[in-house]
Amino acid sequence: MHEEGHKDAAELVAEQQQLRQRRMLWGFVSQIPAFIIVPTLHFIGLLPLFPVLVYVATIALVNITLVSLLKSGFNLRFRDPSMTVAQIVAPLWPAIFVMYFVSDPQARTVFLMLAISGLLFGSFALSQRGMQALGGLIVLAYLVLLVALQIGAPERLNWAVEVIIVFAYASVLVTVAGLGSYIAALRLGLKEKNRELEKLAGEDQLTRLPNRRSLMSQLARESARLERQSLSRDSLCISMLDVDHFKRINDRWGHDAGDAVLRRIGGVLNASMRQGDFVGRFGGEEFVLLLPDTSLAEAEMVAARVQEMVAAMPCPELPEGQQVSVSQGLAVHRAGTDVELTLKLADQALYRAKEAGRSQVIVADSEADIVADSGADTVVEKVPVV
Repeated sequence: MHEEGHKDAAELVAEQQQLRQRRMLWGFVSQIPAFIIVPTLHFIGLLPLFPVLVYVATIALVNITLVSLLKSGFNLRFRDPSMTVAQIVAPLWPAIFVMYFVSDPQARTVFLMLAISGLLFGSFALSQRGMQALGGLIVLAYLVLLVALQIGAPERLNWAVEVIIVFAYASVLVTVAGLGSYIAALRLGLKEKNRELEKLAGEDQLTRLPNRRSLMSQLARESARLERQSLSRDSLCISMLDVDHFKRINDRWGHDAGDAVLRRIGGVLNASMRQGDFVGRFGGEEFVLLLPDTSLAEAEMVAARVQEMVAAMPCPELPEGQQVSVSQGLAVHRAGTDVELTLKLADQALYRAKEAGRSQVIVADSEADIVADSGADTVVEKVPVV
């Protein structure tokens, strides 16, 4: 069971890493215009060769580093494994370096426009405050550039124009950051709703136990695991459980009382399960217990404990002195056997438990699968409940 859980977790991490890899690829694609513009500025005489080489080498080094961190899994140690901020901020400074050497001030605005597309990537992971902080960082980087130009090349500055550019650019970044954070909030809200819907789709609303769909999915996983591994012969046991005289409870004391009884039994079943066991509501007043890595003798002990706990369960919704009991049909699922057949065997054993007087456990005989295939009655063994 633990190995299966580790495998599921590993598969989930692999899927998340693939998604991060696709996002990183989008980031690389967004850098293509800059890779075209920077050499073009050199060829038209607006940029020396040295900053072009520095820009290309730096961006290549940044991207190789990011890919290496992702491929090695080292990014999983970070608070944001997607490295969203790094993918936006790291290419910013090489662009600022290039902008310092551009001889025509108008050409610098091209890089400002490209930075907006990078900011939009923040909507994948950043909050509204994070988006605003990132926008502020971009404006701050441009102000640092202006200070450097004032010191080293004041002839390239027209402060009246630059003030207008900074004001307009800051306004645009505030708008983009606001829209990006709004989109991020919608995305996170949708993700949360999808998670809730997935939970609801797999959960019985009355008992809060896994529903039949989840139960059958878990049974299929356990059956597949049994096929892959060489475990003991009796390694997966299934108990079909039914509440005794449940119709009488509904008829005499109302459906609200019946619902309360099912909820209480669901709580008892959940509390009685061992680590690795699985319990779900099969339908109506029927529940199914999956007991992996369990011998038949151990499964009988679990079933007996369930009988005792249900019998001792307080039910204030029912008249004083009125107790609830359950009947169980226990079957062993073996490798190579269809899960539907095992459930049928458990159901047949449950039927025999009902016929034999209820409030007891009946175990399907070890040759029951052969008997069931032949169409004969299933052989069962009565197990007394202490």
